[in-house]
Amino acid sequence: MHEQALEILVVDDEEDNLEGMQELLEELDRTVRCVDSGAKALACMTSGAIGLVLMDVQMPGMDGFEVARRMRADPDTRFTPIIFISGMRQTDAVLTQGYTAGAVDFMTKPVHPAMLLHKARVLLEHEQYRRSLLQTSQQLERAMAFNASILDNTAEGILVVDSEGLIRFANPAIRGMLGCSDDELQGTELLGWIESPHEDNWATSVWLDHLQRGESLRLHDANLRGRDARRVPVALSCSPLPEGQQSMTILALDMSAVRELHHQLEVMTITDPLTGLLNRRGFIQALQAAISRNQRTGRMSALLFLDLDGFKQINDQFGHDRGDDALRWVSGQLQACLRPYDRLARIGGDEFTVIIEGVNGPEDAAAVAEKLVGQVSADQSRFQLGASIGIACLPASGSTVEDLMRAADTAMYDAKRRGKGQFRFAVEP
Repeated sequence: MHEQALEILVVDDEEDNLEGMQELLEELDRTVRCVDSGAKALACMTSGAIGLVLMDVQMPGMDGFEVARRMRADPDTRFTPIIFISGMRQTDAVLTQGYTAGAVDFMTKPVHPAMLLHKARVLLEHEQYRRSLLQTSQQLERAMAFNASILDNTAEGILVVDSEGLIRFANPAIRGMLGCSDDELQGTELLGWIESPHEDNWATSVWLDHLQRGESLRLHDANLRGRDARRVPVALSCSPLPEGQQSMTILALDMSAVRELHHQLEVMTITDPLTGLLNRRGFIQALQAAISRNQRTGRMSALLFLDLDGFKQINDQFGHDRGDDALRWVSGQLQACLRPYDRLARIGGDEFTVIIEGVNGPEDAAAVAEKLVGQVSADQSRFQLGASIGIACLPASGSTVEDLMRAADTAMYDAKRRGKGQFRFAVEP
């Protein structure tokens, strides 16, 4: 069956912005719909043809955040990707509100054309793939109603388990998922092949409980444990057989591709497309995780806030393409100075952050900062750049994301005031 070509919906209350986006997106060879209000956007979504929404935030009547929330509440548009394109300053509060509402990305006007086109193309491809997987899944579920003669040909794994929790039948699909022969499965305990939900005792398990009550059970986030510790993500559907048989069927749909797609989309939301580093959202997640580990272990960590000296002059004199080259070069230089498990992020413009965990004292953080300052300015013939760094130690400078960011930012500006090309520690509160 021919797949429907997905369309792009642009939502903005400014006519000039709609015209500009319409012209830019023509390169994708997709139908582009343009509307000037949130209500019209929701009306367009009912067609089922929209595969990507590019939406302004500040609009009269219904703003972009509300539109996104309503889309996420509707099963038909729950997974349709949304990119907010706004002139609003991207504060932590604005970003948090946007991502909580359901956006996969947040871009600032005026957008970088190549960046927007790349993101739009990838998200449309992923959405087309997701819909194709969903359609396949629905077709497989309808196929369950056919008679037993199709069991050996279905792509869905099927087990029959008796009231003692022992496997009495396994079709080829489930044997392939687990990497086992029929003899290896016949008569074995079901719980030995289920990783999650974890159950130790068949008599008290959720499986026997539903079998005895004659009720179906659906688990969308389960994992099978295959031979050689192979982990297989699946959606499971368990249904008791008619009375008297004292058995149940368990159908397993391999969700590896779907979960990988979701993982890829999640990675896109926390990755800076220019440098491949963590973006602001990914950095905040990483810093929150570091704070949690510090609270458990008590080991000191440090946050380094780095701002480039001289970057504005590169942009002004040579243009943004040269500026982008400089940012990519700097990201490589910084990574070369860090350990594999240190977390480096570009949180906007020419601002970078580094999370260093398990330092023995401020002198360790100072040594890293000194190395970073030297590395950025090492090749003046290529880029005339320097770096000013502010250092906030955890927990001395704070125990929240906001406190640590504020302390490191203040220390960085202190370094700039003192002549740039150096680092300063935050003053402890």
